[in-house]
Amino acid sequence: MTNTLNASSYDTDKGLHTHYLQKYEEHFKDLLDREIRLLELGVYKGGSMLLWKDYFEKGLIVGLDLNPIQLDDPSGRIRLYCGQQQDTELLDKIGRETAPGGFDVIIDDCSHIGELTRISFWHLFNNHLKPGGLYVIEDWSTGYWDSWFDGVGFRPHMDLDHSPDRFRFRSAIARLYRNALVQRLPLAQRLVVCLKRLVNGRQFGRHNYGMVGFIKELVDECGMNDITSPDFGKPPQRPSKFKEMRISPGQVFIVKA
Repeated sequence: MTNTLNASSYDTDKGLHTHYLQKYEEHFKDLLDREIRLLELGVYKGGSMLLWKDYFEKGLIVGLDLNPIQLDDPSGRIRLYCGQQQDTELLDKIGRETAPGGFDVIIDDCSHIGELTRISFWHLFNNHLKPGGLYVIEDWSTGYWDSWFDGVGFRPHMDLDHSPDRFRFRSAIARLYRNALVQRLPLAQRLVVCLKRLVNGRQFGRHNYGMVGFIKELVDECGMNDITSPDFGKPPQRPSKFKEMRISPGQVFIVKA
């Protein structure tokens, strides 16, 4: 089955971002003919509910918004809830009533505030998203805006100059960490690691504010198998909870392992 996402006739800002719709088509193409369960956080006037209802002709479409919404839905395939995205008891209620077997797709187009998005993400991802299910986070780049609640303006930091002397110093620190005597002395190890953090921490620029900071936390989850490696990381080892994570301008797509 083929279908095209066209938001022009729906009361939703998704029509303003055609590249959003193109990415959704890429990820949703295998779900079109299935009886999916889709949850969206932050649905404004409900236009996206009608968009998803028409796009997924067999799907149950569930929405949560801070404000009450009334929609004309003769199909009976739309469920609407009013409340806050960080209300985990409400999220559990929604899951029980509309997707007891788990959601196939969850979309966060809600507050775009890092702290609140983190709460709803991990609660829904761990408890109400099916294995292999897709979690989408929209508008993550609000963390680059001074005008946003938890955003801070971006300050470029890109020093591409290579200093042979600094590189040799960093190499010496790396060799020191691998030294047999240092390996036998936990205190010496910690001191060398502190030195490594100090020297290497200034190598790359960082921007960890708001949604941007939260998305970078999720990148760490992608590397969890190596972070907890018995040989190089900090055991006990565990695999990442993510099968895949794709970051594109304005959107993040995460597939649950």
